[in-house]
Amino acid sequence: MALLSAVVVGLVSVGTSQIAHATVINVGSTPSSAPTGFLDTKTGDYIGLMPDIAQEIAKRSHFDLKYQAIPNGALTQSLIAGKIDLIAAGLSPTPVREKVIDFSQPVTTIPDGIIVKDSNTRTYKSASDFVNQKIGVLAGTDYVDMLKAQNNYNAQEVKLYDTTGDIVRDVELGRIDVGIDDYPKLKYQEAKGGFKGMHVVDSYSPMAKNDIIAFAVQKGNATLLKEINAALDSMKADGTLDALLKKWHWRGN
Repeated sequence: MALLSAVVVGLVSVGTSQIAHATVINVGSTPSSAPTGFLDTKTGDYIGLMPDIAQEIAKRSHFDLKYQAIPNGALTQSLIAGKIDLIAAGLSPTPVREKVIDFSQPVTTIPDGIIVKDSNTRTYKSASDFVNQKIGVLAGTDYVDMLKAQNNYNAQEVKLYDTTGDIVRDVELGRIDVGIDDYPKLKYQEAKGGFKGMHVVDSYSPMAKNDIIAFAVQKGNATLLKEINAALDSMKADGTLDALLKKWHWRGN
C-alpha cells in the first residue's frame, strides 16, 4: 500500500517512509466480510475485528485512517500498486504473498465452525463425527482440502456451495446435516438472530487451528510495520486485543 495521501507525498518511497510525518494511512478492506471487516451501511464506517484493531493501532501510533472498499481478490495487488498503505482484512500470510508484501505479526487465527438444526441431537466434538453425515462447505476454501485429506472423514456426502446463505438454507431444509464455515462468521450471524431453528455447535473442535490472519503493508515499509507490531504487542499485553476478539465472536476469547 503506497504510503499515504497527497499530504505526505514525500513518504511514497517504500522503505524510506517516516510514519511520524504521516497524517493519513490509506486502508484497504473488504466491504462485506463480517465480522472480520465490513462496511456499516447505516454509518458509513468500517467495522469488524480488523478495522477495530486498526483503529486502535492508529490511536496508539498517532495517525488517521482512510478506508477504501476493495474486493478480497484485489487487496494484494492494490497494495503492491500503491493504491493503499495497509490491508485490514482476513488476509493470511502465504509464501506467495510474502514475496511481494510484508505482514505484521499474527493477529489471530480463523477456525472453522459448524451449524446444525436444533433437532439434530448428534454429538459433534470434531470432524471425526461427520461419519455418515451430509456435509456442506464453501467451494474453494481450505476446508474442502482439509476434508479431502482425511477422506471426508467418511461423510456420506460433501456438497459444495457458493455462499454461506446457501449452506444455511440447506441445513434448515434438512438437505444436509452439517454446514461448515468460519466460526466467527457463524457466531456473528447467530448473535444477530440469523439462524432460526439452528445453532452453532460450540463443542466442536475445528480442523483449522493455524489459519493465521495479519495486517499487510508494502514490501519494505519497515517503519509502518514496526508501528503496527509495537501497537499489537501493547494491545496483547493490556488485554485490548482479547477484548476485541471477544466482541467479534472469536473462539476461545
